[in-house]
Amino acid sequence: MTAEAGDFKFGSVGAFDDSWKALPASERYHFAAGEPAHQVQFAFQNHWRVFQKVMGHTTGGRAIELGCGRGSMAAFFAKAGFETHLLDTSASALDCARRNFEADGLTGHYHQADALATPFPDNQFDVAVSIGLLEHFEDIAPPLEEQIRILKPGGVFLGYVVPERPVSVQTVGAPLNAALRLWDRYTSSETRPAAPPKQELYRNTFNSTAYLDVLDRLAVKNRGAFGMFPVPLVSHSWKFPFTAMSPAAEKRLMATWRTLLAARPGKDAASPDPLRDPWTCAEPWGLAFLVWARK
Repeated sequence: MTAEAGDFKFGSVGAFDDSWKALPASERYHFAAGEPAHQVQFAFQNHWRVFQKVMGHTTGGRAIELGCGRGSMAAFFAKAGFETHLLDTSASALDCARRNFEADGLTGHYHQADALATPFPDNQFDVAVSIGLLEHFEDIAPPLEEQIRILKPGGVFLGYVVPERPVSVQTVGAPLNAALRLWDRYTSSETRPAAPPKQELYRNTFNSTAYLDVLDRLAVKNRGAFGMFPVPLVSHSWKFPFTAMSPAAEKRLMATWRTLLAARPGKDAASPDPLRDPWTCAEPWGLAFLVWARK
């Protein structure tokens, strides 16, 4: 969907729906309870570890993922015992999420609705989380206001944001990804997964300060932000929706990532402080940043 369709800067709703419809019915999500099969599953496991540190004593209750897509992050909450709700405007995305949850024996509650106008009363959830949602809005205040509204007092907001910016850790991977795209173009499509069609998506360029300013106006109890994902995605088709490399290549890449993360000075995955976690970093360097708040 294009800007003329009316939703381009209000969540890129049509573009996402087209992307979900284009994915094969067998498409799995990025949740893995055990050894990850590829780099994005590995990344989501690291996201979850950091999120748990931010949530602190909030270890159960009702959680909702807004703009849930195939349900990757919601699955971690369901696995941890939360009553888990998944909300998306796309019926295709929710169907994908439902299939994934059923395949892994997880329980979810599915809602086809807009993140700007959810069907819930005030003060309903202990956690409201979104992954790669907020950067698709030109005006970030309405989706933030809605997520804070549906949180219970003391509830936790987690907004994982992947903004549009010319330089980040992904810049380091750009030459390798360009070479992989060239290789993919001139070799048989049978040697690696075919990349699904890419839709044009709007991304804003806001840094975390813009989000924190809105949260301050909403009078949350605490709030903060930091960079995340300090290593580059590597693939012939790394942009949404991500396409993995061969299993052997993914295994080698994840081993490299583990070595690099373990070697980061002053970082310790066992530390309860999210800022000491090796998956967090300076905001300008990270592929994404996390904005969080406690209502």
